[in-house]
Order: sequence, then structure tokens, then C-alpha cells
Amino acid sequence: MPGFTTHYILGLKAYGALENSGLKYIISKYRWLYQLGLQGPDMFFYNIPILRHRDYRNVGSYMHESHVNDFFANALCEIQSMESKQKQQQAISYIAGFLCHYVGDYICHPYIYARIGHENGKNSAYVYGLHAALENDIDTILLKKYKKKKTSEFNQAATLALNGFEIQFVSDFLARVINKTYYPITYKNNFRVTPAMVHRSVLAMRFGVRTLADPTGRKKNRINAIESLFLKNPIVSQKILSDEVPDAKGALNLEHELWINPWNKSVHSNESFPELFDKCIDRCEEIFKILNTEIVPDRMEETDFHRLLENIGNYSYHSGLDVG
Repeated sequence: MPGFTTHYILGLKAYGALENSGLKYIISKYRWLYQLGLQGPDMFFYNIPILRHRDYRNVGSYMHESHVNDFFANALCEIQSMESKQKQQQAISYIAGFLCHYVGDYICHPYIYARIGHENGKNSAYVYGLHAALENDIDTILLKKYKKKKTSEFNQAATLALNGFEIQFVSDFLARVINKTYYPITYKNNFRVTPAMVHRSVLAMRFGVRTLADPTGRKKNRINAIESLFLKNPIVSQKILSDEVPDAKGALNLEHELWINPWNKSVHSNESFPELFDKCIDRCEEIFKILNTEIVPDRMEETDFHRLLENIGNYSYHSGLDVG
């Protein structure tokens, strides 16, 4: 994933690019659901019991790699079947944010993985530490550019200020869509995502971003000192946010060095991160325009969302390649 803050800023820019419309009104009305959606399936990476799984039951990881277009199709069908206009609008706002997350990941993630030397199927804790460090650096740079704030001045948890009713709604909605897409009951599978599991993941993400905040910088230094006693290269301390970026030009690839998609060596680019970020904004704007036309009340009862789903595509959140 690009980092938490990068996804948040992408969502703000995508919203700002929207003309006054039904979708813009819905997002502004249910802002907190939109902002939760901006973090996509990443909330499940904060839920420790889920992370113990190394197979399809690792919900966040599985959602990043499988049935991507099916998830959005099922979400839209679920919205279409809702009798309550309020619930429809809440779900639309959340899914709009989720779409932003998807776009940010499939466009930018290959860059992140390429720049840290990720090799498909061959990775160490050290490489994952580099992943976190690069994302944190980009978060810090974009926050300063677009919000004129230091990382220590930005409260990530405050962007997730949903009330109890909103958390309950999104927990029920997301559990239904995830189960329909990824975990239908069969003789081979009895695993299910419960609303309580989603609820706990939202709370875990709130807690997690608070824990990783380090306004004074002392937390990162202390953890780094402890890690250095046992590890050659730091891991946990790389996830702690910082105001300092040791190499901003390198983090953003402002020298336009060639980078290669680790999953397909024939896919390469010399684009900088700012160029990729602008591409994300354009893609979100394109998708939002179609979504806005599809959610007109009279049309939504009849549409099959074919045009929207075709435009969304079916790309891996990690590799940016079609998942088939």
C-alpha cells in the first residue's frame, strides 16, 4: 500500500476534483465513511488474529490479490438492493473511498515494490522494513506539500472519527460483500468474515495509527536502539512515522531512474512518484464521473453497472497486473 496519509491525501484530491454533483454531496454528507474507505482492505492488517493466517483467510492480503472486480460488483449490487436511501448513500460514500484506495494501490504499488528491491516470492523482514520506510517518507513529503504539516502535527486517527452507528453499518455491509465475494459457504470452506471482525479491524486500525505516531521522535529512536542489539537491520522502527526524510529525491524518483515491475519484468517505467500520483487523481476523477451517473436514483434501479465495472478493471492491488 502507499501509506495511510498518502491514501488520505489522494482521497481529498479526488474529492476536490469532483464537480458539484450527487456523488460529491453524498461524500460530504458521509465524510467519515468515505475516509474509512480510503484505507481499503488495509484495516485487516491491523487485526493481529487475522494476520496469523498464511492462506486465503488472511482477509486483507487475499482481497489485495483476488476477485478484485467481483468485490466492487457485489458491493454495487448490495447497494442497489438496499431499501433505505440513507444506507445506500452511506455505502456509496464508503465504496467511493475504497475505489480511491484501489486506484492508489494498483498504480503506485509496483513502484514501491520495485524501488525497495522486492522479488516475487523471495522477501525478508528487512525488505518489508524498507517498504514501510519508503511509504512513510512519501507520506511525510505529500503531507508537507498538500497540507503544509509535519507528520508530528497530523493526527491520522482523527480522520477515522466514525460514530458507533456508522461503524456498525459498515461492519454489516462489508462483511456481507466480502463473504459473497471471497468466502461463500461450500464443502471446502466454512470460514466467514463476521461484522464483529470488521468492527474490531476498524478499531485496531485506529489504535494502530495512534501507536505508530511519534510527535517527539523519541519512540522511533528507542525502538531502533533496541532492535540494533538483536538485528542487523531495523524492522519495527521503520514503521514509526517521522518528520525527517533522508532522501526526498530518491523516495520520489525525481531523477527518473528506470524501475521494473517485480511481477512482470517486461513492465517498466521511469515515472516519478508525483507523476504516478497525478495519474491516480485522473483515474479517480474518471471513475467518479461514471459512478456519479450510475447512482442517479431512477437509473440505479435498472443499471447493471457494466460501464463502471469495465472502467474499474480487475487489477492486483500489489502488482498492478490483471488478476484474471
